[in-house]
Parts: sequence; structure tokens; C-alpha cells
Amino acid sequence: MKYISYLIFALFIGALLLFLKNALEPKQEPLYITGTVKCGECHGLKVNGNQLDKWKADKHSTAFKTLSGSRAKEFAAANGLGDPAQNEKCLKCHTTQFSQKDTPVGEFYDINEGIGCEGCHGAGSKYSPAHIMKNEASFLQYGGIKGDEKTCLKCHNPKANKDKKLADDHCPFQEEDFNYNIEFEKIKHPVKP
Repeated sequence: MKYISYLIFALFIGALLLFLKNALEPKQEPLYITGTVKCGECHGLKVNGNQLDKWKADKHSTAFKTLSGSRAKEFAAANGLGDPAQNEKCLKCHTTQFSQKDTPVGEFYDINEGIGCEGCHGAGSKYSPAHIMKNEASFLQYGGIKGDEKTCLKCHNPKANKDKKLADDHCPFQEEDFNYNIEFEKIKHPVKP
């Protein structure tokens, strides 16, 4: 009887340790694109600087819609690219989803947002909680990207496409040289401390 009591006690301690291990270990949440609507819950507030309105007024917010325009469709048809709104060569610079290749999207993501917040700042499911966003080191640790010239040059080429041809993924519609310092001034959207 004494050994049974020891066995029961040992099993109880083992079960307790297993419970504590599972309760105290951080859960591995999958990384996904939350969508600009979710970002806007905080970044649409005036107290934070209302970065959402700045984005809405910028061409990044309509990047996907341009793929349905006659100019894009005519170019795609003439160059055997099919529907530009379904062609990955176009989508990778005109949508957040395809710019973050192989990253799943959450329920609030909408491809119509074009290049949303996460197109430049990385998929936000892990860094979006307010307590993480308030600390730059945590933001970066959880996958946030500050966005810099290298980020912009994934889509914008320093040299304009004078030939109007899709070569080396150089957009045929980039009519002017891309100068990061000038262009960044147009889109910067600091967060108020």
C-alpha cells in the first residue's frame, strides 16, 4: 500500500510538472499578415499620429487597383503576361500579400489594400500587440521592419524604365528615377511618442 501511495504521488507530481511546463511556455503563434485594417485600429488614431490617413492618401494604398486599369491590362496583353491582377510579377510589388511571399494572411487582410503597412514593415501578427509596438527592440525582435532604402528598392528601381519593357522585374511604368531621400519625405509617417 505504501508503494502505491508513492506511485500516486509521483504521478501527481509528474502531471503537475507537465501542466506547468505547458502553461508557462510561450505558445508559438504562426506569423501572418494582419491587414491594414488591424494596423489602423491604433495607427489611425490622432494621438498616435494617424499614419493610416497618410497611407490612404498615398499611391501605395491603390497599388493593386492600378493592375485593373486599362494601361496595365493593355501592356500585359501585348507582352503575354495574362491578367496583371493575377500575375505574380506584378503582384509582388502591388500587394502586401505577394511582397511577403509564403506568409499566410489573416482574416482582416484584403488584397485591395495594395501595399499596406506590412508591405514595408513585415507581417505584423507577432509584433502588433501594443506592449510590443511601444518598444522598438521588441518590435524588431518580433519581426517588425523599420523600412528603409533597401525595403523600397525591392520594388522601386533607382533608374526609370525608359524602354517600357518588363525586364529583370523592372516595372515598365516607372517613368522616373527613384530617389529614396526625396520619395521617403513624401511617405514618412512618424509615430508620436
